[in-house]
Amino acid sequence: MLRIAVVDASPLINLTHLGLARELALFFDIVYVPRAVQRELNEKERFRYRLNKLYKTGFFARCAVGDATNLQLLLVDPKIHEGEAEALIQGQELRAPFFIGDEEKARVIAERMGTKPVGTARLLARLHLEGRAPEPWSLIRKLRRDRNFRVSDDIVQQAIDMAAEPI
Repeated sequence: MLRIAVVDASPLINLTHLGLARELALFFDIVYVPRAVQRELNEKERFRYRLNKLYKTGFFARCAVGDATNLQLLLVDPKIHEGEAEALIQGQELRAPFFIGDEEKARVIAERMGTKPVGTARLLARLHLEGRAPEPWSLIRKLRRDRNFRVSDDIVQQAIDMAAEPI
């Protein structure tokens, strides 16, 4: 069975910033990037070059939502952004068991949809345990400083405590 994930913008930006995006291959066979996430990355982050490099690995792939109605239903909630909504719907359409996202509301919805949410802190903790990344607290400090990454210390500690559990 393929280990498929659909990613939201913030974890992809954070992992790329740390030089760790390609390490997702340890946990997943393919990571889909929804159209709205691609648009957000290209517009806000001038990420086009880095995103194209990720696509060339064959591990990251473009995807687009087929069911616009379900997408619109999720977008009614002001706490859900278009990229998150597309990732959640695309994950459902692809039967992806994993949603890579950091926003709490989107993670709750992912769980309700039967998808396992995985956030940046959890990925960093697991990558550290696998010997593929430095100590998680140092990475979180770097993201907070460079990217204004907002995550509570409690969430980071939970992620570190859960690191031994497979993703």
